[in-house]
Amino acid sequence: MWENSLTIKDPFGISVFGSAVIKTSPDLVSIHAAVARTEETPSAAFSKVRKVAHEVKDFLRRSNAEEFGMSQMTLAAEFAFTNGQRKFVGYTAKIMFRIILRNLDRIEDIVSGLVDAGADAIRSIQFQTSDLKEIRAKARRLAIAAAQEKARIYADAAGVSVGQVLHIQDVNPQVLQARGEGHVESEPVIDNDSEKQTLDPGAIDVGAAVMVAFAFLTPRTTVA
Repeated sequence: MWENSLTIKDPFGISVFGSAVIKTSPDLVSIHAAVARTEETPSAAFSKVRKVAHEVKDFLRRSNAEEFGMSQMTLAAEFAFTNGQRKFVGYTAKIMFRIILRNLDRIEDIVSGLVDAGADAIRSIQFQTSDLKEIRAKARRLAIAAAQEKARIYADAAGVSVGQVLHIQDVNPQVLQARGEGHVESEPVIDNDSEKQTLDPGAIDVGAAVMVAFAFLTPRTTVA
């Protein structure tokens, strides 16, 4: 579809692209942490990790972390290259933790506590919204509205009227951004209520994009 936008291979009506981006402040955070220990034998690695993981779990319970989960233990052989030689280092046992916080003010205390309790790494801190489904639905409606407005502008300039919808195709905004379609983020959307968008620099972008094909009615066409 995007290979050659200057060629209309199958003309049938008015085909337009619509997009919308809604910025919303996060109301929860997902923290991923890991406990890992490397020892000469699997049993020693298991024992060390199990002990530290127990301490991390106790900390989370004492801190009244709202939601958290712990993975099963994994084991992997570790090697290092020294002077071009592959040398066995030991066995690394690992347990992963995921913590969900709805009180964002507690992030610093929880992360510091995880490290103090023995967590080796904080893999990620991801801000999210619990209203993603509703916000994405709104963005999709705004994307359709943008496509309809664009179709009306083109039709008016061409001296025709917009007819019924012939085809709707959902487009992943992230795919378009990866392909360099810069207008996905920068193109203003008429009904996007931009003046009501949050000014939070940590806001989450929830986007939607769509291709819509409309029939067109010539001036001589009458509709009952």
